[in-house]
Amino acid sequence: MGCMAMVKLLFHFSLADLQPAMNMHCYLTKSGFLSIIEIATCLIDIYSKCGSLESAHKIFNAIPVDFKDIFVWSVIIAGYGMHGHGEIAVSLFRQMVQAGVKPNEITLTSLFHACSHAGLVDAGLSLFKLMLKDNKTSPRVDHYACIVDLLGRAGRLDEAYDLIRTMPSMPSHAFWGALLGACVIHGNVELGEIAARWLFDLEPENTGNYVLLAKLYAAVGRWKDAENVRHLMDDIGLCKAPAHSVIEIRNL
Repeated sequence: MGCMAMVKLLFHFSLADLQPAMNMHCYLTKSGFLSIIEIATCLIDIYSKCGSLESAHKIFNAIPVDFKDIFVWSVIIAGYGMHGHGEIAVSLFRQMVQAGVKPNEITLTSLFHACSHAGLVDAGLSLFKLMLKDNKTSPRVDHYACIVDLLGRAGRLDEAYDLIRTMPSMPSHAFWGALLGACVIHGNVELGEIAARWLFDLEPENTGNYVLLAKLYAAVGRWKDAENVRHLMDDIGLCKAPAHSVIEIRNL
């Protein structure tokens, strides 16, 4: 089996449990395939998604520094980020830059996600501001979304709102939805109402937006306003979708 065929096989590899990944690791080592950077990168990704970060990092460390390209750096950073190890992800990012490897848009998205899920607000903002100053790397929409999420989780809602308003492109419903969700968590009615008005305009038939606003009012004890939102939903013919549960009985 050639290199490209092996890469395709690993790309579609099952992530159900760790044992198949370990078996594949053993085969790749014995066959010599693991010395190929593309295959090592795929295996790092598999181990990361299985949650075996120690195994992923061992493979990463075994790759000579001069052979570590942007893809292998991005995979290991994303791996730590997806499991809530933001500080390690940031440390790896700094090592990557010191090694002279320029981050791409995917690397930065993974890094911002890592900062958001680990609550590393200042680190995420600092890196984002450096990105804005770099004329060669313009932030994408998903980068702005990561920072809005980062600020929203931290309760820094005014900053999140300012970032949405100053985006170079028109913010989508996802941005206003993230802000409204954060306002519900932190009880900010003023910004929540602003976000809700945008959402009602962008997604007039999305029941969830109305439910979130009603939830915000209820959270701060404004029961009359919450009731008015419910009446508004009735007036325009919207209703909350019923919840469903699924259970497994003897593998059926």
